[in-house]
Amino acid sequence: MNARDLKRVRMGLLCLVASGVLSVIGLTLRGPIIDQATSPEAFALGAASHSFALAWFFLLPSLCVQCFGWLAMYVVLKDTRHDTLAFWAMVLSIFGNLLFLPMAGVIAFVTPEVGRQWLAGAHQVIEIANNGLAGPYALPFMIASAVALLVGSVLYGILIWRTPQLPKWTAIPYVYHALALTFVAPFYYPAEYAGGLALLVTTIAIARAMWTPTARGAA
Repeated sequence: MNARDLKRVRMGLLCLVASGVLSVIGLTLRGPIIDQATSPEAFALGAASHSFALAWFFLLPSLCVQCFGWLAMYVVLKDTRHDTLAFWAMVLSIFGNLLFLPMAGVIAFVTPEVGRQWLAGAHQVIEIANNGLAGPYALPFMIASAVALLVGSVLYGILIWRTPQLPKWTAIPYVYHALALTFVAPFYYPAEYAGGLALLVTTIAIARAMWTPTARGAA
């Protein structure tokens, strides 16, 4: 790997770590997910808060920069015997994030206004949130995104376990983070937050292991 390629890979690895940092900050500011259908007042209060809007200032970039981290991991591992596994792990993970981005945009930019309008007395606007987050068109995208991210993380977990230069202990928490941030997130905030911490810790460890020019050869 020449100096230019190594520099680009390191930039991608820094993006991977940044996704963990941004996720933890965003989850801290956002707080637990509140179901707008069963608790509309609590949902409106949370969505209209300053901390909610600020949270997505960190969470949206996290979804984007994470993709560059996955690309960097694939570049490091593409010429090894784990090439196919690394490719599909990257593709499914990026696909999952891209499917979720439209939903994230609705949550970040639409629900705060829905919350403010509900608190002002326009209670019918809660249907916008209902349809935008769990309607017949939105729900399939949400499920497909969660499945793709989870399967991609499972493949990454297998890849981490099988690759000598990557720390094996990160395999399980890396898979856990995807499960916690997708299927578990709407039901139990502490588990979701633990998933954000798992993402941060594992990305730091993975980036550190891949940082040196000899990492590719060790694979």
